[in-house]
Amino acid sequence: MFHIIKNLAKHSAIYGVADMLSRALGFLMIPLYTHYLSTSDYGTLELLDLTSYIAGMFLGMGITQAVMRFYYKYDDPEMKQHVLSVAMITLSIISVSILALLLLFSDEISTLVFDSASFSRLINIVFITFVIQLAQEVPKALLRMEEKSVLFVSISFTKTLLSLGLNVYFIVGLGLGVMGLLFSGLITASVSAIGFAIYILRRVKFTFSFKMARELLRFGVPLVWGTLGMFILNFGDRFILQRMMSLSEVGIYALAYKFGMMPNMLVMSPFLMIWGPKRFDLVKEANAKSIFATIFTYFVFIEILVSLGIAVTIKDVISVAADSSYAEAHKYVPLLLVSYILNGIYVYVQFGLHLENKTKYLALATLTAAAINTACNLLLIPIVGIWGAAVSTVVAFTFLTIYTHVKSQRLYVVNYEVGRIVKMSVVAMILYAVSLVIDVPNLAFSLIVKMAIALSFPIILYFWRFYSEDELQKMNELSRLVVGTSKRLLLRNSRH
Repeated sequence: MFHIIKNLAKHSAIYGVADMLSRALGFLMIPLYTHYLSTSDYGTLELLDLTSYIAGMFLGMGITQAVMRFYYKYDDPEMKQHVLSVAMITLSIISVSILALLLLFSDEISTLVFDSASFSRLINIVFITFVIQLAQEVPKALLRMEEKSVLFVSISFTKTLLSLGLNVYFIVGLGLGVMGLLFSGLITASVSAIGFAIYILRRVKFTFSFKMARELLRFGVPLVWGTLGMFILNFGDRFILQRMMSLSEVGIYALAYKFGMMPNMLVMSPFLMIWGPKRFDLVKEANAKSIFATIFTYFVFIEILVSLGIAVTIKDVISVAADSSYAEAHKYVPLLLVSYILNGIYVYVQFGLHLENKTKYLALATLTAAAINTACNLLLIPIVGIWGAAVSTVVAFTFLTIYTHVKSQRLYVVNYEVGRIVKMSVVAMILYAVSLVIDVPNLAFSLIVKMAIALSFPIILYFWRFYSEDELQKMNELSRLVVGTSKRLLLRNSRH
């Protein structure tokens, strides 16, 4: 089992490091963008991104997720190729057909989004770019399924560098503003699409069947509504806060939310890049359910550890990173962190619904959770303000996780290690409570002390007999390896 965990950890780390590097490069470009783009340009880009996101929910039809499900259903390489072929053709037909409609009504869409038809050209470029990007999703899924994480992130990082270079050229060199950013995205998408087309044409013999297309769509289409539900769940409270409170409260809550979602970005997203396809392969193992339970424990362990580190230091971090007007944002972060730990659990435990092609229950779960979230926001925000939004998020994700777990367990029973999950949760809550009563005037020393509190999490679990004998043995082997390697490096340096 440990070789499987090691493999998952390796690929998750590769995806995670690459994602952080890409984000860091984007962050370094912020001064340039803010110098050459006005606030109205930023507002235009935000609305274009939102429009693209909403259209993208329907353009993809959940085909990529369906590919991962059905690719592992067959052992015959020809059938695996057939799945990829049908997915590519189906996705192309659907996306091009919807794109034609979007282009036809671009003036109306522009008026709906911007209250003016003059933005239709920008909207057309966004839609065309998205469809070109969508054509790359099946080849990218194949790279993930074949566990070619280094190649995957190399391509992604190259795209990022190309995009940033073109952004500088179009914005600084040609002064094209928003249009320059859109041209950059279109060119980057087109170049990478050509590369992926060559890759997939060499790998897949194209065939088609309506039966397979129906199976893929039957699996994928409910996920569209699930994505819509998650969109409302993640972003709907901002609109309600703006209407019932003010833009100031929206800004404070938005900053808190960025930190609250960090378990998603730092843990869940890179983990899912490998786990998303790998789980359908592992289900064939004789001890699959035991593997699923153990990996779930480790996944939750990392999510809690990361969340605890953020929760205990967030007050100090915000005091350094943001203006004093945002100071109270730290109050809401712990609740939002709990919400996104639950979100990670929800994503993990839904496997039974994927395995048995019952994705309609995911659509029902997320839309119901979105409705619960909206109702709670409308009820609580007028009474307790931002706290109402944070509490509503926890309530909605709690329902979503419990409902999905119950439905999934009826289809594929996994005996999760509940006792160990409870131990982790209790220790984390105690450590967080301890951090609240510690008041160190010096900022640097305060951060050191609070990080030490968070890092004591695995040590306290050791004294509570959390780890199994096999896990302790592996940790001893790892520590000996680290110590031995360190000694060899020190000896080599001393000789030089």
